[in-house]
Amino acid sequence: MLKATLRAAEGRAGLYLVGGALRNIALGAPFAPDYDFSYEGETMALAAALASFLGGSFFPLDEEAGAWRVLSKDGVTVDFTPTAEGGILDDLSMRDLTVNALALPVRDFFSGEKSVIDPFDGLGDAVAALLRNVSNTVFDDDPVRLMRAIRLSTQYGLKIEGQTWELLSRKAPLITRTSPERSRDELVLLMSCPDSSEGAALLFSSGIMEVLVPETKGWSDVSGYDLTSHSLRVLKEADKLLGGISEDTFPGVSERLGEYLKRPGPVPNGALFRLAALFHDFGKAYTLTREGKLRFIGHDSVGAKKIPGVMERLRFSRKNAADLALLVKNHHRLFMLASLKEKSFRAKSHFFRAVGGESGLMLLCLALCDARATRGGEDPELYQAVLEMMRFYYGVYIVEKPAPLMTGRQVMETFRVPEGPLVGEILRKMNEGVEAGLVRNRKEAAAFVRKWLREKKGDTG
Repeated sequence: MLKATLRAAEGRAGLYLVGGALRNIALGAPFAPDYDFSYEGETMALAAALASFLGGSFFPLDEEAGAWRVLSKDGVTVDFTPTAEGGILDDLSMRDLTVNALALPVRDFFSGEKSVIDPFDGLGDAVAALLRNVSNTVFDDDPVRLMRAIRLSTQYGLKIEGQTWELLSRKAPLITRTSPERSRDELVLLMSCPDSSEGAALLFSSGIMEVLVPETKGWSDVSGYDLTSHSLRVLKEADKLLGGISEDTFPGVSERLGEYLKRPGPVPNGALFRLAALFHDFGKAYTLTREGKLRFIGHDSVGAKKIPGVMERLRFSRKNAADLALLVKNHHRLFMLASLKEKSFRAKSHFFRAVGGESGLMLLCLALCDARATRGGEDPELYQAVLEMMRFYYGVYIVEKPAPLMTGRQVMETFRVPEGPLVGEILRKMNEGVEAGLVRNRKEAAAFVRKWLREKKGDTG
């Protein structure tokens, strides 16, 4: 790609490789198939020439600023931005972190000189595994850099230098000045990191999280309960689970489970799962009571109602919001099922039908992480229940999905009730019986509901 870019530049001077590619070379880390260049010439003309040479396409990222992107046929992106008027040194002085303030004249790359321009000792900081700000205005200039610094720290295992951390924490309120879409994108990238819990802990300790999601303010002390610590422990268990999927941990289902949990997308499944781990107890701050001990009655439902508003503010899609709310609402559903000595075909099928089928797999993993974080270790019975349910999903449920016990029309005919809210109540009550292991077939469902209807009317005779 560098040779192609140089050829497209037709030997013109003033073309510099900058940004993430150089940083990752300095860190000895792999990097995504994209390149950033600073160019002293006409960026649009260079982008057009490279696109023609590669047989790809080009389009403006910011036409007014002169930023253009080239997209090759194999998915490699190349971005061109104009070099600052003061030259490459001035250009680098406006970047965020020293490890990002590196430039390499592209012509030197092939001359053997490889003379990296490094005015802020970014190479030294790379060796020391440090993130250090280039100037004291870096976060004022572009507030999304607050989240990016934490994400880079997490992604590459770098420590944020002390004075940089103090500046970052002091500037946390500025995150409201960046667009929700950019904040969302950084959050998704952070939640895609193998050690996302470390980055999330930095979001909380810096104060960025309570600015980004004001509902989390005070989580560290909800009337004596540290909701922040618990949420981070569950997220850490989610990191461990995602990084440890194998035949040893999920025998018989590991390959298909891994494919599902690591499925890519605008919001990869792994990132959604980690968000669910972080926010699964979102409703606890609103439902805490003390009745001899701390209780959070209904926190799952309350949290599920709050989550869509949070996701909407951060410009996640409606589907992402609905998926996360479903996980939050149902994160305790497995525990009742796991308590049954015998789990009927009907009860297991209802679990997956009630939570959207495949999403049930994520819910099973969430329950496992929640239990491990709460109990400080494995719960063998719950783990076996999770394995049983996963094997049932892949071996039975997706092969033979059972029909519901009754349709709405059948409910009206069986119990002689008119169309209306009572039909929905009966269906919900029937499902409760299935989940509790009390209902396995239509005959048992009818008896269960008739008993409930008599009690509802006060007629027990």
